[in-house]
Amino acid sequence: MIEGFRLGLYLCGLAIAFMSGMAALTILAAIVTNKLPISEAWMAVVFFAAVGVFFWTVGRAVKSSSG
Repeated sequence: MIEGFRLGLYLCGLAIAFMSGMAALTILAAIVTNKLPISEAWMAVVFFAAVGVFFWTVGRAVKSSSG
């Protein structure tokens, strides 16, 4: 049962990290093409990148602790 929980937490962490990375890249592309004002958009890029790194780290920690 614990292994199933760890696997679910690992997969959810990686899914959130992937989606956050995609959001950060999309917003960054909008900045580069001058579709968004830079001041507000950079905060969103940094936020999504930080969330992605955090959940990727959590997912990797859960996977390494299950072995």
